[in-house]
Amino acid sequence: SMVLVLPILNIFAQCINATKVCIVGSCKPAYLVDPYLNLFRVKPEDGSLLNTDGLFEIEALGPDGANKFLEQGKTFQGGNWNHLQAMLEIDAGEEILYVGDHLYADVLRSKRTLGWRSAFIVPELSDEMRVFSENVPLRKKITELRKLRDELSIYGDMLRRTSADPDSEEIKAKLQQIDEDDAVIKDTLAQMAGQYHAAFHPVWGQMFNAGYQDSRFAFFVQNYACLYTSKATNLGLSSINRSFRTGGEMLPHDRLLADADSEFSS
Repeated sequence: SMVLVLPILNIFAQCINATKVCIVGSCKPAYLVDPYLNLFRVKPEDGSLLNTDGLFEIEALGPDGANKFLEQGKTFQGGNWNHLQAMLEIDAGEEILYVGDHLYADVLRSKRTLGWRSAFIVPELSDEMRVFSENVPLRKKITELRKLRDELSIYGDMLRRTSADPDSEEIKAKLQQIDEDDAVIKDTLAQMAGQYHAAFHPVWGQMFNAGYQDSRFAFFVQNYACLYTSKATNLGLSSINRSFRTGGEMLPHDRLLADADSEFSS
């Protein structure tokens, strides 16, 4: 057992040395919402706990109280977000990037309650991206067929609106042909969409999509996670000075006008 424990202790020690503050047993999500949770200092040598007066103790230490408080030991158990911000000498929540793998307990709580920046860890993302990349040709075919259905619908609507005699046999024949072509495309699309769906998962399909729309999961990720990635170590690929900016979003009418085949007439 000593062979297994020692490497873990070494890794733990390395993590402690690399961080300014280490908090264990934080009892989230209560840590993010309950201001009355007590903070205990941990003695790493034997795991024993020592009482602290938390914010009052930091304040009582006077100027540079946070650093003086941490000089006595920087490993803690429990507490709440007020203790963390005081120890880091942070006034605004946006100065903290909270990294978590639980959408509701981590991302929503830290973002909505405290205004912290949030990074959501989605381990499945790597496989999702791999499968997506492998099926780009199929996705393009599906997009082209859906666009073709729209064009057929627009053409049929134009025939009904602009024809001098919408009830003529010629117009009826054209509309009938449009309906038949649309039915064929619809069946083909159903087969291709099923194939695309099953490539991600035979039952649930793509994690971030439900049919042709964003899934509920994707909605929450987009609205509450400032960043999302497959693993926390990916953050190490960027410097601490890197700025991440949101991409421009488009409503349906914007996407329509952005299409190369669209024409605008006021």
